[in-house]
Amino acid sequence: MKLDEILGQERATTHLRQSMRQDRLAHGLIFSGPLGVGKRTTALALARALFCTKNSNEGCEDCEDCHLIEAGTHPNLLIQDMARAREEKSTASQISIAQVRRLRADLSLQGIRSRRKVAILEPAEKLTADAQNALLKTLEEPPAGCVLILVTNNADALLPTIRSRCQQILFSPLTPSHIATILERGGRTAEEAAIVAAVAGGSLQEAERLSSEECQEQSRHIQSRLDELPTLPLPDILDFAAQLAAGKGEERRDRMTLQGSIFLDWARSRMTAAAAAGDLEGTRDSLQILKRIHGTTRDLSHYANAQLTWESLLLDLRQMRG
Repeated sequence: MKLDEILGQERATTHLRQSMRQDRLAHGLIFSGPLGVGKRTTALALARALFCTKNSNEGCEDCEDCHLIEAGTHPNLLIQDMARAREEKSTASQISIAQVRRLRADLSLQGIRSRRKVAILEPAEKLTADAQNALLKTLEEPPAGCVLILVTNNADALLPTIRSRCQQILFSPLTPSHIATILERGGRTAEEAAIVAAVAGGSLQEAERLSSEECQEQSRHIQSRLDELPTLPLPDILDFAAQLAAGKGEERRDRMTLQGSIFLDWARSRMTAAAAAGDLEGTRDSLQILKRIHGTTRDLSHYANAQLTWESLLLDLRQMRG
């Protein structure tokens, strides 16, 4: 993908293209912003623009360098990420100083296809303190033609000495329309794409997860139970709450994030239908339900007792709809 094809990050891509045209691209860049908004895609597009031999500073789809970038095999593109960390140690949870030392050694060698090299570290917040310190010398005295890109969801996790030696490029959450367009390009129907994009929180990664068949099946099940709430016996409501609260650790947090999105989508759909029908009272009631669900998702993100929180919400929703 070329820089001018990236949706929703025009401010970032415009700045990068202008910097290349003026030969003022910083040797150290921090791509910072929410998860799943195109930071890594932009880093690869920037590499394509820098290496392209047919359309300099933009990139093409024809030259050998662009094909190598697309295939992930360009010898002058160096990537250190969690996948490579786990190749060395399956339980790795950070990017090690050994990876950074290897990257520094590769950057010091003469380039194979050109003198320019691009290095990508992602997610940069996973760099150990020692690994970050090992980067400082490269940032202070970068090899000629080297561009180092740190891709991160949390720039504040980087050492101040790292941040001060890099130019930070900010990435924004994607709009629902941009996410829907990308999902449609991937084969989703316009209706499916619009529904998922509305609850993805500006993240394409989250949208792709939500649009998986497993998540769609879970969404149908939960929304069906919510429709039945007014007539659902109390024991069934408590069982439903227990199902929602099941799981442990990170898996549980991910499930609750998805469940919160499904609840919010259900409430928004009710409010939209009521408004379209001219039902003012129904619209007001749906708005109150939406606010109540939003409060629950906030409580769950602060490690509230999950089962009690879900029970309270479901009982309140049954009463509000009764």
